[in-house]
Amino acid sequence: MTVASAITTLPRRQQLLVLSLAVAALHVVLLVSSGTDLWRLHPTSHTLAPMQTRVLSAEVASPSKPEVAKTPTVVHSVKRPPKHEASAHKQNAQDTGMQALASATLPAPLDNAAEQSESNDIDTVTNAPLSAPVGPELLALPASSTPNAQVAKLGNFPDNVQINYKLSGQERGLNYYASGSLKWQLKAGPTLPKAYEAELRVKAFLVGSRVWRSVGTLNDGGLSPTRYSDTARSERAAHFEADSQKISFSGNLPSAPLLPGAQDQVSLFIQMAATVSAQSFKPGAELTVQTATARDAANWTLSYKADEFIEVNGERIEAQRWVCLPRGKFDSQIEMWLAKAIGGLPARIKITQISGNFIDMEMRGSEVLPALAD
Repeated sequence: MTVASAITTLPRRQQLLVLSLAVAALHVVLLVSSGTDLWRLHPTSHTLAPMQTRVLSAEVASPSKPEVAKTPTVVHSVKRPPKHEASAHKQNAQDTGMQALASATLPAPLDNAAEQSESNDIDTVTNAPLSAPVGPELLALPASSTPNAQVAKLGNFPDNVQINYKLSGQERGLNYYASGSLKWQLKAGPTLPKAYEAELRVKAFLVGSRVWRSVGTLNDGGLSPTRYSDTARSERAAHFEADSQKISFSGNLPSAPLLPGAQDQVSLFIQMAATVSAQSFKPGAELTVQTATARDAANWTLSYKADEFIEVNGERIEAQRWVCLPRGKFDSQIEMWLAKAIGGLPARIKITQISGNFIDMEMRGSEVLPALAD
């Protein structure tokens, strides 16, 4: 008996049940045998085979618009103060006077004018507060037809003396105070030439001192420096070489020609003292003197402005106010009040920077010194 004939012999209900079971069994077999990849998370159909093309959706092209130039964003870097700024500020308050002396006490051009901005940023002295600025080599100005400051004889020079000063000033908006002195000593004897020493010294509390010193000889025409030095933490010097007619400088800086009547920054005060004692000047007179720093030498023009009175310990002293005008826009202006009552030496010296910073040295007394020892 076949399966079909057997089913037909069954009752109607049983026939329907058998057919249902058979259909269900067929579906199970098909599902298991042909649908084994149905539950895979990464079907093989997603794998790119050779020569298979993947279609990517592209943005709809839009009409091109003219490109608008974007203004670059300027980011200003803000220099944050270092952690030690609080302590450094306190130290700056102590040595600000010496920093001022480094750049203002005696005029000299900048170390590198290209590095000096138009704003005259004074932070450039922070790394070397006691180093005088260096300048490019300057050409000597044509000789002036006005009288030369060398017109002075032995008897016109002051006696051996030390002038003491009280010093006040301003640097970076801070006021400071110090003391200073100008010392002059000449070797004893009536014959020339004779040796001399001149020294300008400034002392700042808790900082130390800075010394400008000139040595040389006094001749018939006046002072002839042989060496000038600027000393603080280190020393720089200028050497007046009469044989080779040049002024050489330490640090392999370019030399300068030695002109007649040349002075340095300290001997100039003494030579001017003898000059005003020897001659009669009227306001408006000018003197041109080649003056050497520890870095260069150039002609300085000194102009006689007016007669003024300086008060020293309650006493009024008449003095001639002379001004050394700046040689360049970054140079300082020097004013000196030369008083005949103290041998023509300065009763007051004021140095003003273009930034407005200044130092002001006012005489508070003097003391007699012995002649220069052999």
